[in-house]
Amino acid sequence: MKTKLLIVGITMNCAGTEKSFLSFLSCLDFERFDVTLLLAKREGLLLDQLPKQVKVVIMEKYGDLFLLSGRNAARTLFNCFVKENPLTLFEIFPYFIGSALTRGAKRASIAYRMWVHFMQKMPEIKDEYDVAVAYWGDRTMFYMCDKVKAKKKIAWLHFDYSNPPRDDELYGEYFNRCDKVVTVSKLVDESLKNKLPNTASRCVMMENITNPRQIWDLALRGETFPDLHFHGKRILTIGRIGDQKGLDMVIPVLKRLRKENYNVRWYVLGDGEEEYKQQLSMALVDAGVADMMLFLGTTTNPYTYMRDCDIYAQPSRHEGKPIAVEEAKIMYKPILATKYLSAPEQLDNGRLGVLCDISSDGIYNGIKKLLDNPVMCDHFTETLSHCKFGNSSEIEKFYDMIGE
Repeated sequence: MKTKLLIVGITMNCAGTEKSFLSFLSCLDFERFDVTLLLAKREGLLLDQLPKQVKVVIMEKYGDLFLLSGRNAARTLFNCFVKENPLTLFEIFPYFIGSALTRGAKRASIAYRMWVHFMQKMPEIKDEYDVAVAYWGDRTMFYMCDKVKAKKKIAWLHFDYSNPPRDDELYGEYFNRCDKVVTVSKLVDESLKNKLPNTASRCVMMENITNPRQIWDLALRGETFPDLHFHGKRILTIGRIGDQKGLDMVIPVLKRLRKENYNVRWYVLGDGEEEYKQQLSMALVDAGVADMMLFLGTTTNPYTYMRDCDIYAQPSRHEGKPIAVEEAKIMYKPILATKYLSAPEQLDNGRLGVLCDISSDGIYNGIKKLLDNPVMCDHFTETLSHCKFGNSSEIEKFYDMIGE
């Protein structure tokens, strides 16, 4: 008899978590599992890449709650709850007032506690499962713990728990209600255990699965950079556009490079926060470098762009273990990464790429190092070409977790 497996997700947009999830599914033995994927919304360019064996179920009424943000909170809560019960306003006001009067970690804590409060109004999942997995991070973990009936519950931690600071009391309670907590790198694992020692016995370090053969196959077909007439150096960043990815720190870098007559363009693949993108665009115009950063939108196949770029850059303020960096390694690209938590681990302390400080100066110095040293770039490419990539055996850790 097959194991009934429920995976709680949000959307199938082109982002690291979703790509990691597809790689996870590519290694899963469907002869042993009956898989249901519960999504908040039926949307995302990667929907069509789900294996046919996966049954997709949608949260019909309250799915928008999983996309809640500071910009859409009032509208989302009104549509989900206030429209049906106006008295819900009295539950919302204390959170909104508290959020308006605070900043930083305390404000984030209020926002998450508000989310958990209103999530309680969602109905429980009727079916019972052998195993439930919250693959999309914290909101899916909160939901899984409170609304899903399963014999075993597993949470996936894709981010650095300590940065930005989180509500330890809230997260600790939910982590301890999970049978296992998957951490995607050694340093992400250590970060969580240091902050929440009581979770240590539940933690299992399981890397994001990558498939080099599939990546290279996709890299050989599809669209690439639209400005084929450009003959300078192409720098590529892939990821959701937002403060975390540090693209605002790149603007002074481009300004300095232009002043020094470097012929470069910085390309960004990904969707994200429209307001942040507009602010970036205005700042690029003000700095006189609007033509040096190009937003390419989203694509189901970023590997043709990665194939044709000269440098892959990850200028993030914080990360767990970004899969795009792993993919750039598989494609033997010279890589620049800021020193987010797992960057030294990913680039082997500088053996596989350039590590830099999380600042405009740091990014500038790192990019300059690569632009001025083609021999160094060739050395990174040569070194990466001799590395062994591919880790499909990581799926065995998942089987061990659930006793398969």
